[in-house]
Amino acid sequence: MSDNLNLSTEQINKEIQLSEELIHIINSCDVTVSTTDTKAALSLQASLQAAIALIISISIADSAQAERITQDLMQTSKTKQQTIQKVVISDSQGVNVTTTDTQIALNIQVLLQILLALIVKLDIL
Repeated sequence: MSDNLNLSTEQINKEIQLSEELIHIINSCDVTVSTTDTKAALSLQASLQAAIALIISISIADSAQAERITQDLMQTSKTKQQTIQKVVISDSQGVNVTTTDTQIALNIQVLLQILLALIVKLDIL
């Protein structure tokens, strides 16, 4: 499509996802605790990067140039997500506790923006 496609930036991906959960059960009985901790960034990030690479390779006839552009097209992203949960159960009986911590890294938004910019630039839609 366009030989003048210039989308070169450097890649710096830094993701920090921390979860801390503290559950104190004091002088209690028949307490059920269920916890779920999900970090769902990596597979979605890989899918978006694959879509970006596919669009570039389809839109540029020269496969070597497409490969260079794909390698050069990177993002700068620094993401930190931290969750701290503290639950105290005291002098209780027959208590059910369910906690859920789901973190999805913000760099997915950056990848989506790059993907949309490519689609617009290449007039795909």
